[in-house]
Amino acid sequence: MELTEDDVFAALRRTWQPVARALDLAPGSVIGATLLETELVVARFADGRLLAADVACPHKGARLSAGCIRDGELMCAYHGWRFNAAGACQSIPSLLEPNAEKLALSHLRTYAVQERYGFIWVKLAAAPLGDGRTHELPSVPEFEDAHWSYVLGPPTPFNSGWRREVENYLDMTHFAFAHAATLGKAADHRLPPMDIRATDDGGFQMDAPFPALASPHEQPGKLQSAHHRRQRGYLPNFTTIRQSFADGDERVLLHVPSPRTRTSCTVFWSLAISPDFRGPPATAQLEFAVRVLDEDRRMCESQLPAEVPINPGRSGWGVLVTPGDTLANLFQRQLRRWLRPAPAATAASPLILNT
Repeated sequence: MELTEDDVFAALRRTWQPVARALDLAPGSVIGATLLETELVVARFADGRLLAADVACPHKGARLSAGCIRDGELMCAYHGWRFNAAGACQSIPSLLEPNAEKLALSHLRTYAVQERYGFIWVKLAAAPLGDGRTHELPSVPEFEDAHWSYVLGPPTPFNSGWRREVENYLDMTHFAFAHAATLGKAADHRLPPMDIRATDDGGFQMDAPFPALASPHEQPGKLQSAHHRRQRGYLPNFTTIRQSFADGDERVLLHVPSPRTRTSCTVFWSLAISPDFRGPPATAQLEFAVRVLDEDRRMCESQLPAEVPINPGRSGWGVLVTPGDTLANLFQRQLRRWLRPAPAATAASPLILNT
């Protein structure tokens, strides 16, 4: 049977997805978010505890994201119903003595929530993935190393599907064109040799030099200059790029396109910079990355259909060429295996593609 978008969303509900930056959810604050077509309220209580729950108040459906934290409880703005950090209803103001059954019926539907890497992550379904697999966030030591500078970019809405954004981030052939005003000033449209392979955890990795021209018309800055890139994909949508420069400096970027709907996502991203980086300061690097990401957003939003089809051969897949599309093709194959894993006895051996 072919995979469907329902299959994709059902699997992603069992994974950790970012819904906000931690700095945008101060103690005692409440925000709204949409994840996988599920509207959420996310709250941080004064003691730091987090709550993620369906946004609708069980009384009359008012959005709890319009409420506030009052006396240590989440209070609905419509009728003042209150809920604790576990989602249990604590107060119904119109009832002097609400009975236990009424309070129990009013318990919010809550979801697993955690803070890591400067983001608030939510998992909508507790059930494991196929073959009993559970999804945990990958370990990226540089993001938690006090010696590195770690900065968060602004969450960026894309009016395109999340797989469009992943494929864009993996594409090594668009720099000279889509990023003509930024990275493209020093980019060569001809691809260098690339080492592309599946990883033992079911993801994928590419090692390749950034395709920079040896004698560009305009002298490139540090961020545009030749460097080694290692792109690492952890399924379904957690991607890092490690940039290693000739002088020993390094940067590690994170991209996670968190799906809002089937044709829209919000890109949560961050940047870790090695100690004593010989180049632009972190603020300038962040500003440059914002410009690059906006160029990517315009490209993704111009593509049809809005989401890459999950089954190859469907209309809108495109006329694919190698080696330029090799990494994106591997991502799609690995994603389909992740969505529908092979039985252990017949699981495919690691795939290595040298281009």
